[in-house]
Amino acid sequence: MAKGTILKDLISVRRSGKPVRVTRSIAGADQLDGYVVGIGGKWVLLHTVSDDVRLDGYSAVRLGDIDDATRSGWKGSAMTHRALTLRGERFRPLTDVDLDSTAGLIRTLTSSFPLLAVFVEKIDPHVCSIGRARGITRKKRLRLQEIGPAADWSSTCGATNKTSDITRFDVGGGYIDALHAVGGDPPEC
Repeated sequence: MAKGTILKDLISVRRSGKPVRVTRSIAGADQLDGYVVGIGGKWVLLHTVSDDVRLDGYSAVRLGDIDDATRSGWKGSAMTHRALTLRGERFRPLTDVDLDSTAGLIRTLTSSFPLLAVFVEKIDPHVCSIGRARGITRKKRLRLQEIGPAADWSSTCGATNKTSDITRFDVGGGYIDALHAVGGDPPEC
């Protein structure tokens, strides 16, 4: 599908206030269900819906990776929207999120959320790193202080992947929030 058509679909879905299923051109990448709450020059922000039909944090995906984003391709969208409405769950936009640059997105998400999940799905669609962003190096690599699955913090802030390799960020979801609740704020590195 042409990128101009995808952008029009995203804008239309955002105005409708209905959920969408986003599929991307990355082999093995997850389909994401959610509400479009932001569209920028490089990134699209979704208030995501979990498999158990609950609002569950936010995902930012690269606009250029999106193959399809229409409600018509997802038969469960009407039921999902209705179930969330009946439960009193309403999607919420995030204010002041920079969706026009990767560095700006990292900076603004980090100012609002204690942890980021960082995906490099073109390199490995099955792995993500979770931690506190500590800036970007001169070589445009994200410095991330990682938290492990046992909520144990790394004592170092390593430079991870190139920012151009990052395909998705997640913030504010149940698992990420649980890691932060157990692990607390990171030690200085």
